Amino acid sequence: MKKFLIVAAALLMLSCGCRNGLESRLPRPSATPSERGTTSRVATSVTGCLSGRDTIGVVLNVSRVIDGDTFEGRLDNGGNPGVNPWAIQLTKIVVRISGIDAPERGQYYGDVATLHLQWLISGKAVGLKLKQKDSYGRWIATVYLNGADISEEMLKEGLAWHYKEHDSNPRYAQLEAEAKQAGLGLWSDDRAVPPWEWRHMSKYERDAYR
Repeated sequence: MKKFLIVAAALLMLSCGCRNGLESRLPRPSATPSERGTTSRVATSVTGCLSGRDTIGVVLNVSRVIDGDTFEGRLDNGGNPGVNPWAIQLTKIVVRISGIDAPERGQYYGDVATLHLQWLISGKAVGLKLKQKDSYGRWIATVYLNGADISEEMLKEGLAWHYKEHDSNPRYAQLEAEAKQAGLGLWSDDRAVPPWEWRHMSKYERDAYR
């Protein structure tokens, strides 16, 4: 019981520090190893900070790409042995990339989008701006690698739609329009169906678009 109370008190203290400048103490996505040491000093605080009410910056090691707009990973502790590995284990999260909606698996260009995202971020440390959880428990986040916005990279190649229903970024809208005009990726097929429509189709309806 005593051990339990100590752990509970520690987690409460971590959560209380969430709003006190955490984001400003985290490194840039392209940070040097010495700068990334900053991440390790706040690593154990992140679990308590994922409240869904704040925009929080973290660095995540990508362990698995699920599809063209979703992946999972663990908080990067910068290799610092002083960080409690037990606390790090608590920070495994699934991330839904903000501002885009990629083709679903089984949909035209779905596998290509997944492979491209794997090529971009798999096994790498990416910077995240966490926003809130969606209805599936995934964290919606803007994702960066070496200063590049991954949403932009997917849109440039014509491997995702701009998710205008949930995002109003004019840069994303421009990149989607440019890829569409150039006939890149999924835009090479005039019958391309947005994934938010695909998800509501029956198997019979989907077969007509494969």
